[in-house]
Parts: sequence; structure tokens; C-alpha cells
Amino acid sequence: MKLDIRVPTSLNDIPLHQYQKFITTFQDDETLTDEYAALKMLEIFCGLKTDESLQVKVSDIKKITDKLNKALSEKPLLITRFKLGGTEFGFVPQLDDLSFGEFVDIENNIGDWETMHKAMAVLYRPVTQRVGKKYEIEDYRGDSWWDAMLNMPASVAVSAINFFFHLENDLLKATFHSLDQQETKVQQAAQTISTDNGGGITHL
Repeated sequence: MKLDIRVPTSLNDIPLHQYQKFITTFQDDETLTDEYAALKMLEIFCGLKTDESLQVKVSDIKKITDKLNKALSEKPLLITRFKLGGTEFGFVPQLDDLSFGEFVDIENNIGDWETMHKAMAVLYRPVTQRVGKKYEIEDYRGDSWWDAMLNMPASVAVSAINFFFHLENDLLKATFHSLDQQETKVQQAAQTISTDNGGGITHL
């Protein structure tokens, strides 16, 4: 039987719901064999049933999984706008302008791949106005775009997650750097006090 197999060649070709299924299938099971992993990849990304996958040549399976692994290993920079159907979505222009409710919905959903589309519905919303590279997005409306985000390109979601990961790391580095500077100032101040008082605690 001849099979027409369509293989995604980049994260941009993979809808978020497929990526979510892939992640949740493999993240908690360290006992999966390579053979089973290949079958699940063909099922999730190529739409093949198990009996169909078993008829594919071993050499072809290797080529397909290599292409898929290459696509899944992509680490795109932040994608600020994308089109889904006839609607253009834009990343929140100013994170500082997020409401407390929006922040809570992001915080509650971005750490779990099963609910990642809900976090994306906060971060990406329909563009209402655009002038050059600047744009405005519509107000957050809760679950209005949850289902739509399931079909967004996985590349967009991964780019947003990478952005937040690096942002968090930069904030941590900045915090530690600030703490180091404060510690140095405290040590210098303590040394000054010790010198001025002829021996600090001993003098007292």
C-alpha cells in the first residue's frame, strides 16, 4: 500500500495542539523505546495510524524522524505577530501594562503544556490597529481565543516561552548582581566603621 506522508519540516508547520500532545506524551515517561517514540511521532505529526506506520520502510522512518527531530529542536526568537486564518495576532506590546487578571492567567497556564494555549490567548490577541512596526491589540476577553490558539504555529508558542525563560534569567542575573553590589557596599561600610573606631568590636 502506498502512503502519502506529509512531514512537517519546521515548528512553523506544526500546530500547537500537536506539539502539546507530543510534549505531554513523552515528558513523564522515561521508559519509552525508540520504536514506540517513532510510532507516536508518525501518529501525532503525520497523522498515521499504527498499522500504517508499521508498513513504512525502516530507512524512511529514520528520514522522517530525523526531519521531525530537527524541527522540534528549533529555538526561534520572539515572534511578535502571526496570522491565523484571516486574523492577525500580536504579542502584548507592553508587558508592564498587563492587568493583574491577565498576569494571573499567564502564570497559571504557562507552566503546563496542557494549558499552554490559554496562556498564549493572553499573550497574543487580534491586532486592532497597526502603524509601521507598532500595533495595538484588543482587550483581553478570557477564553474567547482559547480554541483558536490550539491551531497557532508551535514556533510562535515556543518563541514566547524562550523569551520568558531568557527574561527570567536576565532578571535573576540582575538581581544577583544588585545583591553582590549591596553586599560589597555593606562590607566596605563595615570596614570603614571598623577602621574609624580603632578596631570595631574589639574597641567597643
